[in-house]
Amino acid sequence: MRARLENLWDSFRTSFWFVPTIMALMAILLAYGTNQLDNLLIHSERSLSWFTTTAPAARSTLSSVAGATIALAGVVFSITIVSLSIASSQYGSRLVRNVMGASIADLVIGQYVGTSLYCLLVLQNVREAHGDSPGFTPQVGTSVGLLLGLISMGMLIWFIHHVATAIQAPTIITEVSHDLEEAIDRLFPERMSEESENEVDAEQPDVLKQQTFQEILSNVGKNNVTVPSHKEGYIEGIDGGSLISLALELSGVVELMCKPGDYITKEQILARIWFQDATETEEAHQEQTESVCNTVHRVIIIGPRRTPRQDVSYAALELVEIAVRALSPGINDPFTAMTCVDRLGGAMGRFAERSRPVQIRRDSESIPRVLVTSADDFADVLTGSFGMIREYGFSSTAVSLKMLEALSGIASHASRPDHLKIILQEAEALKSAFENHHIVQTDRIKFQQAFLRLTEKLEPGLQTT
Repeated sequence: MRARLENLWDSFRTSFWFVPTIMALMAILLAYGTNQLDNLLIHSERSLSWFTTTAPAARSTLSSVAGATIALAGVVFSITIVSLSIASSQYGSRLVRNVMGASIADLVIGQYVGTSLYCLLVLQNVREAHGDSPGFTPQVGTSVGLLLGLISMGMLIWFIHHVATAIQAPTIITEVSHDLEEAIDRLFPERMSEESENEVDAEQPDVLKQQTFQEILSNVGKNNVTVPSHKEGYIEGIDGGSLISLALELSGVVELMCKPGDYITKEQILARIWFQDATETEEAHQEQTESVCNTVHRVIIIGPRRTPRQDVSYAALELVEIAVRALSPGINDPFTAMTCVDRLGGAMGRFAERSRPVQIRRDSESIPRVLVTSADDFADVLTGSFGMIREYGFSSTAVSLKMLEALSGIASHASRPDHLKIILQEAEALKSAFENHHIVQTDRIKFQQAFLRLTEKLEPGLQTT
């Protein structure tokens, strides 16, 4: 349930309707509150001189503010659509989610819609005196409406400044790199240390320390239920806690056959649940199977697109997409690509310091409950990101040198021999592509010097293997 709520909140955060809806409801409450306050002031026969106004003036003020703010809402909406079109064509349609998440357009539109709605609600309470019928002029309500109108004017200037900076490449790259860093911190929170690498948890029984998947499954039993996918799409999230609870309830083990970011076809196996079958009848067994399948379908979220919440690879590929588009012949912007490589190198350096993903998830009693057959690790993300940029950027000397610089920075954070080996392999692949394309001796010398500095940094760690 937690993973589903987080995924739902992420969709709310990147939408344009959620914040305006909340602000419209707040405007209704504010209109009701100021109306009650005006009624109290009338019955108490008190008046505030700086709030005093007439019914015609209040009607004119409120109608003007309501009309102006709803017109500005249309202007803001048009500017937002234009900026999204520019971002989509220049940086890729998948980056629209980041632009929408970082945009203040929903806040500004909510301010305008809320102000207009507030003024209309207060306006309907304005009554002039006719004969014995007393008039009603909302003194406080009109003043608040005028104040909201002034705030709306200031927000228009703020919005124009925000749009002018939000569609710039460095700003978008910064937002995307923050997504990648947050994904690394969220999915790999534990930092690696020599103690965590060399020590084994003393609280775990010895029999559990060296168990393999086959040994764990053999201890559970031969009964299992395969859970096929009931729809097609990308896995947006998996609630691991609910899977552990399911395995604990069945006194069994869940073998997870997929990971966030995978594309799943209909009827593809999502998981296999192993447990001791305690049912006595075929009907009871069928009901138990259906219950297990429904539970797995609820905790494995399948949607139309990948999201970076539980998918580090996708967060890295968002930066890769900007770099690859910048290196295309139609744009030919190596500076943007170099900025992406810098940000990607910094994030991968953080990733290299984190502990390995746990593939055997245990309950509170250290009993294996969930087996993760596949998961993103450092090697997958590094080769998937730098490899794609290399494919399009090796022809640029500046980009190639920047990639070697980024790999050198990652190597300074890496301590595992397998990580250092992957970095060396990626550097050698870049060296091969660069030398086969470039014939200018000066460029080749610069690259060889940078490559030599990288290998000297990697050599001490590789000699320990």
